[in-house]
Amino acid sequence: MGKNILVIASTSELAQRTITELKNQGYNIYTTSRHAAGVMEEGVIEYKLNVADEYDFIHLKEKLSSVQFDTIINFAGIAIAGAVDELSEIELKKQLDVNLFGLLRIIKYLCPNLAKEGKLINVSSMASYGIFPFLSPYCISKASADILLNTYSIETGIKTVSIRPGAVATKFWESSIELNKDTLKDKSKYNKEKEFIVKNANKNSLHAANPIAVAKKITNIVNLKNPKTVYNLGLDSKLAKCTRFLPQGIINSIVRFTLKKRIKKG
Repeated sequence: MGKNILVIASTSELAQRTITELKNQGYNIYTTSRHAAGVMEEGVIEYKLNVADEYDFIHLKEKLSSVQFDTIINFAGIAIAGAVDELSEIELKKQLDVNLFGLLRIIKYLCPNLAKEGKLINVSSMASYGIFPFLSPYCISKASADILLNTYSIETGIKTVSIRPGAVATKFWESSIELNKDTLKDKSKYNKEKEFIVKNANKNSLHAANPIAVAKKITNIVNLKNPKTVYNLGLDSKLAKCTRFLPQGIINSIVRFTLKKRIKKG
């Protein structure tokens, strides 16, 4: 009997690519999405789950009470954009409810189903290094989730992995633009910066890292018996990691200069 893997937020493009890789290796795949309808296809069982809804977790916990998972992979995530001094509490709470509290609910309700040597993998982002202007909600949520994940591992001994990809060419960018369309269209002193955010997102949706290659790397990590706690996937993510070794003031100056240069370049 094959190993069981639970994939949270399975409808994302990166999740779908990863599921294909895992199926090809003989894993039993259980998936969740906000609009699940039942069994999707042979070898994949689907359940309804909105990671921002605690009642969905309670119901799912009951349905999966007899299933033991070797790995749980969380792909759930949204990105709220905007300037800090224009940010509303409602927007920040919406961001955290999915990216941070969604992970907490996974830990509380689903991780008790992990096998003794099982592992929890959270697909984070290079944004967790907190150096991306006009994406502070997203950066906060990813950094907080990484801290939550690591502390959970220390407290319980359960293997956890934070995968921090750089930009990946998926529909995530298009959905993020749609999610933030009102904020990005509002006229303010940051009009040029907002125009750049949209242009850069559209560029990433076409010309960033290949999602198939990223999915293969995630699958390789799933197969490891003793994976590292953090994986930076892509050159841009590895460069973001390097910022931890420089004074914050220098990093801020570099990012500010680079942003102004790219906006001017158009």
